[in-house]
Amino acid sequence: MILMAAALTALVVVLAVSYVHSLGILTRSLMSASTEMTPSLLDRIGSKVPFFGKRTALLAAKIERLKQSDNDHKTRYKILTENVAAAVILHESDGTILWCSPFTEVLTGFPLSEVYRAKETFLKTNVHEDDRETVERSLKIVATGEPFQCRYRFYHKSGMALWLETRTVPILDNSSDNYVALSISIDVTAQVMNQMQIEERNRDLNEFTYMISHDLKAPILTISGMLGILEDDEAVKSNTSLSEPLTYIRKATRRLQDLVTGVLELAKISASDRTLEPVALKEVLNEVLEDHRLQIEQSAATVTTIEELPVVLGNKTQLYQVFSNLIGNAIKYQRADRPLMVSVGTDKASSRRRTSITVSDNGRGITPDKIDTIFKPFNRAGEDTIEGTGVGLASVKKLVERLGGSIEVESQVDSGTSFTIELRRAPDV
Repeated sequence: MILMAAALTALVVVLAVSYVHSLGILTRSLMSASTEMTPSLLDRIGSKVPFFGKRTALLAAKIERLKQSDNDHKTRYKILTENVAAAVILHESDGTILWCSPFTEVLTGFPLSEVYRAKETFLKTNVHEDDRETVERSLKIVATGEPFQCRYRFYHKSGMALWLETRTVPILDNSSDNYVALSISIDVTAQVMNQMQIEERNRDLNEFTYMISHDLKAPILTISGMLGILEDDEAVKSNTSLSEPLTYIRKATRRLQDLVTGVLELAKISASDRTLEPVALKEVLNEVLEDHRLQIEQSAATVTTIEELPVVLGNKTQLYQVFSNLIGNAIKYQRADRPLMVSVGTDKASSRRRTSITVSDNGRGITPDKIDTIFKPFNRAGEDTIEGTGVGLASVKKLVERLGGSIEVESQVDSGTSFTIELRRAPDV
């Protein structure tokens, strides 16, 4: 019995020693940088220590998957950097270039060998003189650990100045505690030049509009003044045959004055500020109603608004013009046989980022033949006997669109009109 116990103990010791020895082999193989851990090596270890057979097989399969994944990542990275139409550059915080994608050569015109050889002077030398401060500031910001995006001019090797847009993000260099930066640059020359041409055309158009409008004002005032003198002349007053022609001249002069005023109003909208900020529509409506209070009282109108009007992205002055025009039109085109009722409320918007506001009345309505033209300049929906320039609703549409919104109208003759304005909702603070 004692002999059997001793023999069993000896066997356990031998197996333990063998286990520990094999475990050491496996550990050294895993930890050694010079030993490549391959499935065949794991198979040999597993064959010597049966306990490891299943685990080594799983480990071998995992290593194989990691190798395949690594190869896949390398392949995708190569495809991305070699085919994307952008210069991908890895550089230090001072601008020293460590690596750049092949498209860098296409974008800049400089061979990659020259780019690497120039090191930190590549950017500083080839950036446009007026934009170097911008680029240097971006490098300083990135050095603090913050990403930065800027647009600047860069001299192509041919000497042509390109507009580049570069986004630079800091990344940690694993070999040290220092940050290096990854910059991705694209050519936006066509976009910038197109924008410049549009802005130049708009400036020319606005200058031309103002010039024409102001030049027309002087002769119109002269005609109007001379017409007044004729109308006050006793000889003219006594000649009834002149009454009708003078009335036509006065009417045409007034119409021409309205056209010039309308052109100036539209020109002012084109040149107005495009900056958007959160605006409480309730405050805007309160100001509009207060300014129209006398008109509302004289017309015995009732204007109702819901308590909770949304906060939108817009310009307070321009929104005031929009709602002032709509409320004013409702008063102007009310029916004589019933009290005017105007309501301002909200409706379902096209998306959660937008809000919809309706301004409805029970006025005269708009005839079907004019419903499609009411937003066009100098197209009036009402009678000529009602005062107006014909640019009110055209201005409303232009203002709403400048605020990133839209406007629609529904109307029925003798029943009323409803305008629906959709605007961008201000983000929650």
